[in-house]
Amino acid sequence: MVCSKCILVVREHLVALGLTPLRVELGEVEVLVDSTAIDWPRLRQCLEREGFAVLDQSSSQQRLVAQIKAVIADLLQHAPAELRSGHFSQPLSQRLNRRFAHLSDVFSALEGTSLEQYVIRQRVGAARQLLETSALSVSRIARQLGYSSLGHLSRQFQREIGTTPSTYRRQQASGTVDSPFFTPAIPAE
Repeated sequence: MVCSKCILVVREHLVALGLTPLRVELGEVEVLVDSTAIDWPRLRQCLEREGFAVLDQSSSQQRLVAQIKAVIADLLQHAPAELRSGHFSQPLSQRLNRRFAHLSDVFSALEGTSLEQYVIRQRVGAARQLLETSALSVSRIARQLGYSSLGHLSRQFQREIGTTPSTYRRQQASGTVDSPFFTPAIPAE
């Protein structure tokens, strides 16, 4: 869709098909119902009559997941406190201009894990990397990554890695850690 008239035509067809458009913009449409409730052949037919084509839904969802991951990496780098459990939905929604429920549903469907679990893994991964590469204290790492307390970092680290941050650092220093974990971006001090 290249013009406001095109957007209006698409919006009208969606409404005529009984769909409630939440957002219609260049190359993307978000409707109130789940994609499984859409009569795709009929929608394709209506739009093709107007000279439009329906793009592969999974590719737009994959782009959205990539955007979500990029925003999370940016928040981890520049505003890690915004990634606290229960706090990251608002900045994520604002930056991507989408409802958090939609972002969460798409992410979970494509990634097989919740957004919250992904954020936890990214934060723990950043903590792990800082434990390996810096001399910062564990409590300083917790503060730098926006954790509300050292205990909160320790609990999440224990769940994800299987040991406490202090024990992990000692094992790392002695060369006894076998770490199959990923490496996220490190937040700036």
